[in-house]
Amino acid sequence: MVGIGPFGTLEVVGLLVAVIGLVPVLSQYREETRWFTAGYVLLVVGMVATNLEAVVLGDVLNFVEHGVGIGVAGITFFLAAYLRRENRIKTEG
Repeated sequence: MVGIGPFGTLEVVGLLVAVIGLVPVLSQYREETRWFTAGYVLLVVGMVATNLEAVVLGDVLNFVEHGVGIGVAGITFFLAAYLRRENRIKTEG
């Protein structure tokens, strides 16, 4: 597989897309979307860890990638969706 130095091409492109995606996510931040924003930031942390693990602290950053960047981000998105649903029920009901 073609890479960029020690980094895989897919991981570098994923990181670039994630970091560029931070611009609209952070610029559209509102109090009611804070958990969705937190989830996205955790995904970006996972992508940074994915790339850094190729050069330093491989096992630690692999845990950060999967534990934080995927696991905690998933829980955060679940919480965000649940709280959004609860808020919609309260305002419509």
